[in-house]
Amino acid sequence: MSVFAERPDAEEYAPFYAGYVNLVPAGDVRSHLQTQGHETIALFSGLSEAQAAHAYAPGKWTLKEVLSHVNDAERVFSYRMLSIGRGDPSPLPSFDENVWVPASGANDRSAASLVLEFAAIRASTVQLAGSLT
Repeated sequence: MSVFAERPDAEEYAPFYAGYVNLVPAGDVRSHLQTQGHETIALFSGLSEAQAAHAYAPGKWTLKEVLSHVNDAERVFSYRMLSIGRGDPSPLPSFDENVWVPASGANDRSAASLVLEFAAIRASTVQLAGSLT
């Protein structure tokens, strides 16, 4: 297993993602995924249903919708990681979070179900990242 401790070069990702890439601390990204997964589960598990259903302003996402978006985005990025890891030359899929979030039904779900979904997705992502060389 190789160590994923180097930052990708700026030519390896779209300029839009530079801010996100720069937020990742130094070290093995697989370790960060695992640690951050535990932190995210703890954060969202500590919310009441009322807190999870809260949006800070009209028309803004609730915390349930935020977590649903994180779940969707992780699935998309994991598929992209798999495609790149397998050398697939096909274009990587995009998604429009402003279309997906309202269609997610997140506010009709319990916060606990969204947290469990996140835990399963993150565990899968960690395993995938660990399998890549």
